[in-house]
Amino acid sequence: MHNATLLSTAREVLSRTRLLLLAGGSSSERDGSLADRNALLPYLQKLCRSVDVVDTNDVDHLIRAVRQCDFVLSIVYGAGGEDGTMQGFLDILRVPYSGPSTLPSAIGMNKEIFVSLLRGLGYPVPYGCLVTALGDPQSWPRELQQSRVLVLKPINEGNSLGIKILDGRAAAAEAITRIEPTDRSNWRLEEFINGPFGTVGIFQVGLELIIGDAVLFDLPDGWRFYDNRLKLKSVGERATPRILHGPAAERIRDDVLRLYSQLNCKGLVRFDFIYNDGAPVYIEANTLPGLYPGSNVALSFDSTFSFEDLLTLSTAAQIPGQLK
Repeated sequence: MHNATLLSTAREVLSRTRLLLLAGGSSSERDGSLADRNALLPYLQKLCRSVDVVDTNDVDHLIRAVRQCDFVLSIVYGAGGEDGTMQGFLDILRVPYSGPSTLPSAIGMNKEIFVSLLRGLGYPVPYGCLVTALGDPQSWPRELQQSRVLVLKPINEGNSLGIKILDGRAAAAEAITRIEPTDRSNWRLEEFINGPFGTVGIFQVGLELIIGDAVLFDLPDGWRFYDNRLKLKSVGERATPRILHGPAAERIRDDVLRLYSQLNCKGLVRFDFIYNDGAPVYIEANTLPGLYPGSNVALSFDSTFSFEDLLTLSTAAQIPGQLK
């Protein structure tokens, strides 16, 4: 379905579209959102009838611009943009927008709810729990007791921000004591899953789900997990991407096709996992994945689409009644 004719139609759709690009916001991912805005603008200005750019912190401009656009493309990452807040606002105004609706966005943003839901659906996920449920380390769940390495992570942060890798229960207990008691419900302690980080992108055109390659990232020596410095290439070292093939790739493909529908997703979504002993362990759904040339979601589709074609097709496909 993703052929020259369909891409031509998608370009025609965007050429008629007054697009509103939302960026910025107030979360810890604001700077990344603004950087992606700068990377996207040349493409969108070329593709669309018009492009208005709004920082969601400017509420008056936001309300005026939403009323005058045909479609909202949001790259407001993190709290306030990716967690259902902005989606609910746009739903009230009945303006079509990119990415999943309010509930899938909230589920994808909250790592505790996401992992609990996937476990209930039968997918492999890390064992863990909210730190508010923990007392003496001797009372921790068996899986955490047996894990020599533990992960302490904020449940509502993206881009690997705030994650701590801790050696042993004593170190984990000490890290928890440093969290303000009123903030502990926002942190999850879980087992450390050893293996390369993996990701795969997916979006829908009409009735067809289009899925990218499962991409693994081999870490440089001395790195224990794929953190935001490696993702943003802000250090001298690099994680090396490679496409996963074979039965494991087919399993991930099947899982993600089901998950996209089970979570009632729409738009371009990225699922992240750790590749452990030949199988995936799912850790997160990115309902507004980083969107720029060379981003992880772009790498997932690199064997199929140029970045411009991916942006064109995945955006036009979300404008109601245009691509079928």
